[in-house]
Amino acid sequence: MCKKYILIKCFVLLLSLPALAQIAVVDDSGRTIVLEAPAQRILALAPHVTENLFSIGAGDLVVGTVSYSDYPPEALAIPRIGNYERLSLEQALALEPDLAIAWPPGNDAVQLQRLRDFGIPVFESDPNSFATIAGELRRLGRLTGRDQAAGQVAKELEAGVEKLAVRHRNAPPLRVFYQLWHEPLMTVNGSQLVDRMLQLCGGVNPFAGRPEAAPGLGVEAVLAASPDVIVTTTEEAPANWRERWRRWPQLPAVQHDLFYQLEADWMHRATVRALYGAQQLCRDLDDARARLGLERAADPHQATEEGD
Repeated sequence: MCKKYILIKCFVLLLSLPALAQIAVVDDSGRTIVLEAPAQRILALAPHVTENLFSIGAGDLVVGTVSYSDYPPEALAIPRIGNYERLSLEQALALEPDLAIAWPPGNDAVQLQRLRDFGIPVFESDPNSFATIAGELRRLGRLTGRDQAAGQVAKELEAGVEKLAVRHRNAPPLRVFYQLWHEPLMTVNGSQLVDRMLQLCGGVNPFAGRPEAAPGLGVEAVLAASPDVIVTTTEEAPANWRERWRRWPQLPAVQHDLFYQLEADWMHRATVRALYGAQQLCRDLDDARARLGLERAADPHQATEEGD
């Protein structure tokens, strides 16, 4: 009787093993994505997705991607199946993917549903902070069987962000106008990764409370905000962008010539390189403080750490 019971128990345990081997991950839309095994053939449907997969050592699993997926350089060799707004479903299906990783603000929802209808799991990725980037790296690691590597990359990202946070927690605040686009004039609200970077570096975004993710503005709104610093990126600004602002000498940023231009991909892609974006932004705001004669308030915790 005892032997029979043990045999039955072992048989039940064996039957349960496939279920235990399943991978279940919740994506940014709240859907649970279930895989029977780590993905082996992935469609990366946005540049940040491609870059994040490479950063955890899973770039070799990407069989198809979209326009502007240009980092790291190895990504340029991956077949393109369209751009993030419009995909060639025929090309996508021909690649026989077992997972698609999408960017819901950009990818067409109807096309994503078509992929699901063909039996392809779709993981939706929309990180907008350093915490959610780190979380996404770990989830991608789970989906691809790269848990250990992904965990290490996420941990290093978190450590770099924490270092900036400690350094700038007592930094004198600066009002910063982030020029996302020049014609029409646009900025970012508080839901965007750029705003998280500004907060990290002691910057204040006067348009953080706007409901639109990328508010359109008139020059009058910027004049009313009276920014101490004006920041843009290498990609968005025309060569004479500083000269355009100098037509309004009443702006503190113009009076003190506090204009800075940052690397676009570091600022706008939700990847590990966003830490580089935050580092360059913090350096520039520190430079602005030095030029304005502002000193950081004493931090008793930091003083204790340095004394130790």
